[in-house]
Amino acid sequence: MEEKIMRVARVLEIIGKRPVGGVGTVMLNYQRHMNMERVQMDYLIFGEQEETFDKEVKKLGSRVYTYPVLSGRQMRQTKKYFEQFFSEHHSEYDIVHLHAPYIAFLCLPVAAKYGISHRIVHSHATVYAESKGKAVRNRMLWSISQKYITDRIGCSQAAGAFLFGKKDYTVLKNAICCDEYAYNETARNEIRTQYQAKDKLVIGNVGRFCQQKNQMYLVDIFSEIRKIHKDSVLWLVGDGELRPQIEEKIKQLGLINSVKIFGMVDNTGELYQAMDVMVMPSLFEGLPMTGVEAQACGLPCVFSDTITREVDVMGSPFLSLEESKAEWAKTAVRAAGRYKESGKARRSFGKELAEHGFDIRVEAERLEEMYEEMK
Repeated sequence: MEEKIMRVARVLEIIGKRPVGGVGTVMLNYQRHMNMERVQMDYLIFGEQEETFDKEVKKLGSRVYTYPVLSGRQMRQTKKYFEQFFSEHHSEYDIVHLHAPYIAFLCLPVAAKYGISHRIVHSHATVYAESKGKAVRNRMLWSISQKYITDRIGCSQAAGAFLFGKKDYTVLKNAICCDEYAYNETARNEIRTQYQAKDKLVIGNVGRFCQQKNQMYLVDIFSEIRKIHKDSVLWLVGDGELRPQIEEKIKQLGLINSVKIFGMVDNTGELYQAMDVMVMPSLFEGLPMTGVEAQACGLPCVFSDTITREVDVMGSPFLSLEESKAEWAKTAVRAAGRYKESGKARRSFGKELAEHGFDIRVEAERLEEMYEEMK
């Protein structure tokens, strides 16, 4: 008797604009820990220039389809792109997994028309948009998208409840390989020596330079930290549209020699080791992967209270953005000294993260099973 061949679950991941960190990092992390003999994941992205993300997922066997950058003025054309794509490729997919909820009204009806029975929407945030105008627009667009959604996922309880309300959804956390971020004293010393920070207080932040991540306010906070701890430095890891404004603010506050902008790097894990505290005054987050990664290596964090507390496993402080910059500064300095004051050595929090559902091996298996049930 011939052995029955298991059919692969075929998934089209639709990511709105080309991912730089964020959603792209989340999905790449999941894909690396899934069995590609059981799941085929391809990507449809709006942004034609190939980037690192494309190269990485192609190494894993994915196909990447690209179209021109999304524009609110080109919705009709965008719908035509979806019509063209699904007319040509609908037979190749069992599942559409959409990571840009506010284009659901453009793509999901077309996917349904061509017979794709499972159409997932994934919530990665807790607001409709950064600006009030875009938030109003996205809320309206979302309201006309419900009919064609079959399955719902949130990166946290907060993100799921925000977008889906009382409707059923699955929480699939922005998980990581905790072992990769385990604390390493040798790496810490080497990086601190390399960047002339051996005896300094290192304040860190990792994220795209944009309004959401609020690095402009962080620079103000750091200016206050310097009043408390003069021998301190700020490490900003990332890049983005607000970089020129951030650099100008650093210059205006006379902090050029105390702030290092790393840009996009591939050694973020080592930089976490070398930091003394991670400060995240974000305006909103679904569930920040950087906060999870930082805690894996025992890096103390200070979060804004707009970030879901689901991210916390270390007993981190959460501060209102209405609090003064001076209060943020004092809290950051206290958090940075948590190990020195207790007399304990810094340790990894991988076990605690795994217990809270942040182990990528477990979460990737859950997503794999979800896809297989839908095929």
